[in-house]
Amino acid sequence: METARSEKAPDEKVICLFPGCEKEAVEPKHKDNAPTRQGPPPRYCEDENHNAASAYHELKRLEKEGAAS
Repeated sequence: METARSEKAPDEKVICLFPGCEKEAVEPKHKDNAPTRQGPPPRYCEDENHNAASAYHELKRLEKEGAAS
């Protein structure tokens, strides 16, 4: 039995997941050294401060800020 997979078109742009960022997500620098490497699609832009950990902390800060108002 074959399962359906949702794949993005190669030309579809992915926007950075960092809260408030509208830049296009790009491949991490370390992936340039291994072009055949497999893995998830890029999720963050070229800003080195936009990553999963900083996005999590920013979301928590925004939630706390919203709860305080």
